[in-house]
Amino acid sequence: MKSRLGYIVIGFLLLIESGYFLYGGMTGDFPLSPTYALILALSVMFLSLGYLHPQFKNKDERMKVIREKGMFYSYFIIMFYFFLFIILIHFQVISISAMGIVLILAALTIMTVFLSMVVLSLIL
Repeated sequence: MKSRLGYIVIGFLLLIESGYFLYGGMTGDFPLSPTYALILALSVMFLSLGYLHPQFKNKDERMKVIREKGMFYSYFIIMFYFFLFIILIHFQVISISAMGIVLILAALTIMTVFLSMVVLSLIL
């Protein structure tokens, strides 16, 4: 996408959609599903890309450092997510299907990578 506004518009539309699904699931209109977390994750991704667009538009050294460090820190946070889910499932704190775990971990991974880049762009 070439404009920052496009990312922000799509991000807000997905955010509204995920809120609608969450509200509908809480009221019982339709069942809650882990796939709604992916819609929220895509919303976070597009809003983060909207924020990062001015920095990523220029292919400079700062952009490369933000991407590299973002992926580096995200790796350790994602490993924490894996160990947390392993512990929660082992001690039967949560009972969830394998597909549910994969969908939640995918959503957490997307959100972690892009939010870490936003945080690093503020720090660096």
